[in-house]
Amino acid sequence: MVWAALVAASTVLVTACGVSGAPDRDDSARKAAPVTGSAKPVPGRADLMAFMKTTADAGKGFSLKDATILGRYIYPGAAEGYVVCFEKEVPDLEAVDLYAVPDKENCPARLGGKAPVPRVPDLSGKQVEESLVDVLVTGYNPKRVKVVEADDPGRVIEPKPAATWRVCAQKPRAGTAFDASDELRLQAAEKCP
Repeated sequence: MVWAALVAASTVLVTACGVSGAPDRDDSARKAAPVTGSAKPVPGRADLMAFMKTTADAGKGFSLKDATILGRYIYPGAAEGYVVCFEKEVPDLEAVDLYAVPDKENCPARLGGKAPVPRVPDLSGKQVEESLVDVLVTGYNPKRVKVVEADDPGRVIEPKPAATWRVCAQKPRAGTAFDASDELRLQAAEKCP
């Protein structure tokens, strides 16, 4: 998978579909924010990719959101790895909000319910491109992920030219409890010191 194609596809999907994980609100605001309107449970284990296709085929837009209190980013590039738990019609926009969880989890009993907190993956030594996919699947919003030069951690670099570089260090550290409001910084270099 080429990073440029990945970024382009994600950008198109995010722009067209309004993907959200509530990254700009602080953690306390995200947990306290009620979902307005009525979101109805989706029976069974509905595959997100199929649900997205059905919704788009019906001529509706959609946004992807975490069904739990964790506020994770639902990464459209890995839609086959999620299940839809709830849906909410947004009639004014001819759209549907799709609330999902990773397919390894059970849907919460109610929208905004508790879920096991994932851990930050160990990205040391991995290529930047692979690491970025891992953090998006963990639930980090792309706006919250920065790639910086290992020799100059204050200098943010674009992921595309650094796609094949290696991750030398990361913050938060591997194994830290995931928090959607955290910024993830990957220090990368062509060859780690």
